[in-house]
Amino acid sequence: MTFYVENQAKIISSFFPEQADDYNQLLESFGNFVEKDIAPSARAIDRQGNFPKENMEKIFKQGFTNIPYPHALEGLGLPYPIYIACMEMVGKACASTAISLAIHGTVCDGLYQFGDPDQHEKYLKDLITGRKLAAFGLTEPTSGSDARGSMTTRAESGPAGSWKINGEKMYITNASKADYYFVFAKTPKGFAAFVVPNESPGFSWGSNITKMGLKGSTLMGLTFRNVSVPKENLVGTDGEGFEYAKMMLFGGRITIAALSVGIAQAAMEKTIAYSKEREAFGKHLSDFEITQSKIADMMTQINAARLMTYYAALLKGKKQDFSIEACEAKLYATEMALDVCNEAIQIHGGYGYTDEADVHRHWRDAKLMTIGEGTSEIMKIIIAGKALGKK
Repeated sequence: MTFYVENQAKIISSFFPEQADDYNQLLESFGNFVEKDIAPSARAIDRQGNFPKENMEKIFKQGFTNIPYPHALEGLGLPYPIYIACMEMVGKACASTAISLAIHGTVCDGLYQFGDPDQHEKYLKDLITGRKLAAFGLTEPTSGSDARGSMTTRAESGPAGSWKINGEKMYITNASKADYYFVFAKTPKGFAAFVVPNESPGFSWGSNITKMGLKGSTLMGLTFRNVSVPKENLVGTDGEGFEYAKMMLFGGRITIAALSVGIAQAAMEKTIAYSKEREAFGKHLSDFEITQSKIADMMTQINAARLMTYYAALLKGKKQDFSIEACEAKLYATEMALDVCNEAIQIHGGYGYTDEADVHRHWRDAKLMTIGEGTSEIMKIIIAGKALGKK
């Protein structure tokens, strides 16, 4: 077992002492898989901007998305922290692949929590087994953090209880690749959530938006022009959609935190290897006290973020309130990843600024983590609100 997996194993063992051996063997096996089958393509995916379809298929075959769901839904019935530990490993191997899986997982989580048995049978089984891919449709051109106050996409009642959706979404991960879209819209009762199949008439997406990082994942706008959705595709209760979105985002923040820990781990490992090889003033960089200090800070911060993230995952898995812990983990882990990647570039010096070193890729990927699923500023507002007793 590598030192990296040992750090994960210690946490998992403390959470589940009776099953520790089985769970840690699973983590070691999955870690070996992503290092061998996923990590080698990450650099090319970033350079070429190719959607990581093959990576996704390989990971689905490993049963990754199945991990936290019951056997009745073709899941593996394992604790949620195991899923989060595996998400971290995918983030370390290829962040473009991980972000697409994270958004897919958010939709699976939403359907599982708020969907009915028919929707579980029709949609969720295909999603958690990877036979189909999902996207999450909340953000709009003028509606980001203030989704509740500024959303303009609307759904109105149509014939035979159906719904007609009109509006636009923006910055949607997995757009054009997804089979199903979990879409939020305003209704006379408030907010509602719908499953919109990709072949629905009147539904379309724009061109791929060029990004600084995570270049393998698609990011597009969506357009709804009188898109008719059958009544069976309403998820949960009309009027409760905003609460569903909040709960899905809280869960999504744990996956983003895990992904960020993985990104930081990748940057640190490259930095350690480089510091042992690069010589300056007659000795290796790793022999300098300043280098050792930076690496010590990296490791400490990564392990702290990992603990926060896995703890939030443990609470979620136990169906306890995890909202603040998810925000804290997301805030700390994403900002930590950005700092660690910045130091990694600094230790690499001029070489770290070049494409050849493949270090700045991790910084570019980490930057999005501080924005997506709620910015760091929004996380601080939520956390402070709890501390100050504000609703």
